[in-house]
Amino acid sequence: MKHNDLEINRLIERLEALGVVVKKIESSGYGSMLNFEMTYQLPNDDGVQTISFRRFDIQDVYLHFKETTNTKGNLLFVSL
Repeated sequence: MKHNDLEINRLIERLEALGVVVKKIESSGYGSMLNFEMTYQLPNDDGVQTISFRRFDIQDVYLHFKETTNTKGNLLFVSL
């Protein structure tokens, strides 16, 4: 397993802790700056969405979703 695979798996675990269901994720690149496309479903939302991140740090992606779930009122606090 590549280093990126471990980072992606950790990201998926952290997103699932927020209630985000990751349906599919594809990545390319190396190091902490990856290009990837992810299909996901937000908590309390029936729609499946796709988002593409280009040259993003994995932590930035997590923070994006943490803020998204906070602004929708579905999550008050997560301590990871």
